[in-house]
Parts: sequence; C-alpha cells; structure tokens
Amino acid sequence: MILRRVIEHVKAQNWTAVALDFVIVVMGVFIGIQVANWNEMRAANARKAEIIAALVTDLKDAIYVQEERQAHAINDGLAAWEDAHARGEHPAPYYFRIEGSDTAPNTWRVLQQMEIAGLFDPVMIFDLNFYYSELDGIGRKYIRYVRFVEDEILPYEAVDPLYFYTPDGARLKPEFQASMERLREHRGEILRLSEWAECLTVRLESGERPEQSCLRTDESIRNNSLITLPLSEKE
Repeated sequence: MILRRVIEHVKAQNWTAVALDFVIVVMGVFIGIQVANWNEMRAANARKAEIIAALVTDLKDAIYVQEERQAHAINDGLAAWEDAHARGEHPAPYYFRIEGSDTAPNTWRVLQQMEIAGLFDPVMIFDLNFYYSELDGIGRKYIRYVRFVEDEILPYEAVDPLYFYTPDGARLKPEFQASMERLREHRGEILRLSEWAECLTVRLESGERPEQSCLRTDESIRNNSLITLPLSEKE
C-alpha cells in the first residue's frame, strides 16, 4: 500500500508527499528493528539471569559440600586417628570416601553447550573456566587417592591393624603415611575451591563487570588462601 502511494505521488510530482512517505517508511523500518533488538536483548537478559541463578546455585552447593560435608569430616577423622595413635593404639590409616560419585557433575561443560560466551565478559568467562577446570583436576587427584584406599587399605583393614605399621609398630609404613598426607592436601585444595567459589558467587550476584580476576597463585596455595589479582598482573 505504501509503495502504491509513493508511485502515485511521484506521478503527480507531489514531492512533499513523497518525502513524507519516505520518512514514514524509514521510521517504520527503524522502529521495527528497534523492537526486534529490544526483544532480543530482553530474551538474552532473561537467559543470562537463568544461567547466573544456575551457576550461583551450583557454586553455593559446592561450598556447602566442600566445607560442611568434606573438610569437616576429614578434620574430625584425622583428629580421631591422631588421638588414638597418641594413646598407643594402632588404628588403620584414616581415609575419606565420598558417598555416590567420586567427582562433581560437570556443570561447566553443560553450560558451554548452551553457548554462554556472549552472555558474560571475558574476565568472568576466564574465571569460571579456570575454576571448573581446577575442580575437575582435583576430582581426578581424589580418584587416584580413592583407588589406593580401595586397593591397599580396605582389603586389610579388618585383618590386622599392624599390617599398616613398621615392624616396631611405632609409625605407619611410608605408603600409608603418604596416603594420609595426600588427604591433608586434598582438604586444603577443597577449602581453597570453596573460597574461590565464594569469590565467583559475589561476582555473579553483583552483576558488575569485574576489574580484577579471582585467581590462585603459588603464594596463595602455600598460604592456603585465595587472593585477587589485578588484570594487569594476570596478563
């Protein structure tokens, strides 16, 4: 209809009407594009909010499991073993096994399949990828620890407690002492993951573009803490 009107106005050489029709067409196209952009942006924001909610839930669940279900249990178990050993007993090496799967769900892989790269700034993408990569790596180390427990400790636990000790009974054999040291290291790793998850949770809930990145350094690992580095230092 608009095109027919334009042709009629051109034939009549009514240039004012032609210009007006042209403005109407341009404005219509512009408004249509803007409405489409607004709808797309609103849909993207809604999708981002859903993904952030899922990430925050996953991180908070991880914090609870790492602190309340794992670190505390390991602390109590190691303390009980040390008390028994100090009383002159010969307890089997303390070990820690997780109920169910030995590793956490791969949340990050699922989210990557949802093409979330365009929803977050590069710093947040880097931080999330780094965190979940570390979570997976620590899970793999735990699996190696559990294999040793299942192969070298569980079969002999009820047979003879002295099996795990040196001939004089004074201390654990090196391999079993090392197993408990690996468990202490695992406790430190999951506590650092918990601090890391708290940092990421704050970043996600704030909705602000971070100027710094949640990163671990060699110093933070030695001090059993998580520090935040400026991006200039990270680079």
